Amino acid sequence: MAWLVIGFGSDVCGDDRFGLVVAQAVAKENLSVDILTHRILGPELIANICRADGVIFVDASASLEAGALECINLQDASLASSRESKQSSSAIAVSHHCDPLTLMQLAETLYDKRPPAWLYVVGGSDFSFSENMSAAVEARVAEVAEKIIGQIDVS
Repeated sequence: MAWLVIGFGSDVCGDDRFGLVVAQAVAKENLSVDILTHRILGPELIANICRADGVIFVDASASLEAGALECINLQDASLASSRESKQSSSAIAVSHHCDPLTLMQLAETLYDKRPPAWLYVVGGSDFSFSENMSAAVEARVAEVAEKIIGQIDVS
């Protein structure tokens, strides 16, 4: 199975670097996996998604409690999404800034490709200009990398 791991965020905004750091930790395991790191997600990633058999996104969120971890199955999330959100997602895609669910919906709409996908997200507390993550977020890096590696190894 060809996996794709996409870590995203800013490497100079404290906790926002979480997705990048986790993706780099997974890359160090030398698995047969494609690893991408980006500041933002844009429609140019759809080609990579269409070639993958499974996709894992990793990010930090200001909406969750600091250090809280969620793993969202984007297949389930898409089933729950409304027609209105699909219509608004095309407007978002034009702006060169998308969320993981929008990218998956666009891959399906444009190319009839919908690999299984998950989003690992951890709550952050400090998104200020810094190259250091908060202790709560830093503590989740190894755990999330291990979860991703385990998910890839099972396939």
